[in-house]
Amino acid sequence: MKIIGRIWIPAGVFVAFLLTLLNCGDIYGAFIEHGRFVSQSFFFYGVQIGAWVSSAFLLNRLMVVFFWDGFIGGISDRPIPRLPKDVTAILIFLVAGLIVASTVFNKDTTKILAASGVVSIVIGLALRTVILDLFMGLAIHLDRPFKMGDWIMIHQNRKETHIVAEVIETNWRTTRLRTTRNNMVVIPNSKLGETIVTNYMEPKPHFRMELDFMVDFEVASERAIRVLTAGMRAACENEGILNDPEPEVRMKESTLEGMVYELRYFILPKHISPNESLHVVNRTVLDHMIHSGVMPAHSKEEVFLSRDRKRSLDMSQDKDLYQLLERMDLFSSLAPGELEKLIPGMAKCCLDEGQVLYRQEDVATSMFVCLEGLLGSYVGIRNATPLKTRTISAGQYFGEGAMLGKQWRDSTVSAATEVLLYEIKREDFEPMLACNVSLQRRLEASESAVNEDARLSVEKFVEEMKPEPQTARPSRMRKVMNLWSKRKKSQEQAFFTSFLDDEQGEKNNNDSDDET
Repeated sequence: MKIIGRIWIPAGVFVAFLLTLLNCGDIYGAFIEHGRFVSQSFFFYGVQIGAWVSSAFLLNRLMVVFFWDGFIGGISDRPIPRLPKDVTAILIFLVAGLIVASTVFNKDTTKILAASGVVSIVIGLALRTVILDLFMGLAIHLDRPFKMGDWIMIHQNRKETHIVAEVIETNWRTTRLRTTRNNMVVIPNSKLGETIVTNYMEPKPHFRMELDFMVDFEVASERAIRVLTAGMRAACENEGILNDPEPEVRMKESTLEGMVYELRYFILPKHISPNESLHVVNRTVLDHMIHSGVMPAHSKEEVFLSRDRKRSLDMSQDKDLYQLLERMDLFSSLAPGELEKLIPGMAKCCLDEGQVLYRQEDVATSMFVCLEGLLGSYVGIRNATPLKTRTISAGQYFGEGAMLGKQWRDSTVSAATEVLLYEIKREDFEPMLACNVSLQRRLEASESAVNEDARLSVEKFVEEMKPEPQTARPSRMRKVMNLWSKRKKSQEQAFFTSFLDDEQGEKNNNDSDDET
């Protein structure tokens, strides 16, 4: 069998040529008789079919060049995917095929359409998933949730499985994505249409990234924010990490290990990928933290060998009150002995929410230190409700004007929440103020800043309370008359300048005569 399979083709060719040689006369006569008809039919049918196919090809190319790449591409400013171009090409060539069947071969196209309908039903049942992918791809192009080159996130059941990738292409059945790991992900259009998609580049081409850093509680929040912000701004020197909008640091949450700070910055994915931006920001922020002496927090466990160690302070005891007061800027310049002498003379005050501590123009004999709660300072305005000019929180002092010689209160202070504060009498504070010049200057600067803020707030409030000037709305007739008068005036100035000058001069002379 192997030998026969190897020799039957050349044997068949030899037999065919042998039979043609034996009957060459009859074969040549039949060829001459029917060759003209065959060649003529082939020529005319070929020319007509070629004309229709070439016109369809030309129309398709015009659609691609002027409509898809020209008009649609100019509007979207992005390259057009292949799918809509292929759909229009198929429709154009199907119409051309029907026209060829109707005009060239004189076939009834209704029967062809009816037969194709039955065939399409069978094919549709067999390829329903492929057809669903096709129409979902068309819906994606019409709805335009994303374009080629956009960075998107496809939401999955869990946050860890979300896909962040760049859109490469949307074709007949699938959408191709390039992930941050430079891998290709192929997703059927039907699956993509059923999921939630976040487009990072809409409505603007940049999007925000978040990065968490944990810092120990012993690092003051102002210092941590300052160091982290400097690290982020240093990262903005890299291409793709934006300075505008500005990066920012937010205190996110408090955990057992430390305070979590959220770093927010914006990137332009056209120049840098999200993973690459995380690498750059992590590197610069860690460098700044190391050089600033601030280290990220880590898991820790504290072991207490003494049971009487207190984690919180009790202000009813002078020792704990001393630790709270020495943290304030006002008392940081005092010697330890001076602050200890001041504490026994301080009077503890507790206020309920809404209770007034003192009113404007009351006699001023003391200042206050707020340790817990929130207060508000209000300034009275004529014919209006009192204006809030300051919010006083824990760790702040107020009423320092009494220590600088003021006899009356400048504002009304009331409790916004339940408040715990201490009162410092003038006679107890004056000896320290007399021998401490820096303390006096600090009080004067604080008093000046508070008064300036109150003055600006009052001026802004009064300016906003001024009624807006009401102008009469011109009617349509007045607008027409004004327009006509302006045109008339311009014509007089253009053509009768000398006459107007003479008339104006006579009018001025008459006015001067009347005054005389």
